Amino acid sequence: MESIVEPKQVYTYQIMLNDIELLKQTYPFLVVEEIGMSVDKRKIIAVKIGNGSRPIMLNGAHHAREWMTTALLMHMLEYYCKTYTENQLDDLSIWFVPMVNPDGVTLVQEGVGQFAEKDFLLQLNENSIDFASWKANIRGVDLNRQYPVDWEHIDDYIRKPSKSMYKGPSPLSEPEARALYDFTILHQFHAVACYHSSGEEIFWKYKADGKLIEESLKLANQLVTATGYTLIDPGENPSGGGFTDWFLMKLKRPSFTMEIAPYVGPRPVPLEFYEEIWEKNKHVGLILGRNV
Repeated sequence: MESIVEPKQVYTYQIMLNDIELLKQTYPFLVVEEIGMSVDKRKIIAVKIGNGSRPIMLNGAHHAREWMTTALLMHMLEYYCKTYTENQLDDLSIWFVPMVNPDGVTLVQEGVGQFAEKDFLLQLNENSIDFASWKANIRGVDLNRQYPVDWEHIDDYIRKPSKSMYKGPSPLSEPEARALYDFTILHQFHAVACYHSSGEEIFWKYKADGKLIEESLKLANQLVTATGYTLIDPGENPSGGGFTDWFLMKLKRPSFTMEIAPYVGPRPVPLEFYEEIWEKNKHVGLILGRNV
């Protein structure tokens, strides 16, 4: 069967929506839900494959310039659909949220012209029309500093809207973060992986201890075997506010931040890296889904 998802391209919000619609038509067992809306009223979509009783969730593109993570997760979703029949998925339940920050991704890929906040965004971007390094949503808030764990202790030296690092006026002030938070609370996932771009690293520990450390490390080592990435020890005083930090500490279940590429600086990962990234990550969902 010819593939629907073509991941090795500038993978846009609209391409994602079109691919999800075609995947649903081709594989009727998929469940598609709108879990929230972005600041600029773009849908935040979740897709589920499988009917198992211990759901996991994979998400991507918290950060605007990290849109390759969306392409990777969409590729993974189709790969699982093509490889496993509906019956073979009965023991798994994998949710995908491929693009948490659709406004930011659109800004990076297509520019500022379509946004009503054009002047504000240009000001935050030092009046440059090149938004390739942008991480935040279109209110200038870093969505992966928005979650309610140690938020108040983040060293927020930015203190105002910015293209990166500003934690926002309060936890979950941004609709994109709130949507993912509410969705996670609703489904009580047994493990999550949050996809980011740069470093070939896996963050897995934060401030966990006891039995949770043992459970998380067991899964983390399986992910290392699959990807070849390096496990990161966050040290004695990690920053906090990240999605996987919050999930680990509040739901007391394993969570992993997956940094998929070699360090490339503040820009999107070049497409030439994609094949290697795919080969390393294509089984991550299955590893988590079958071992939680």
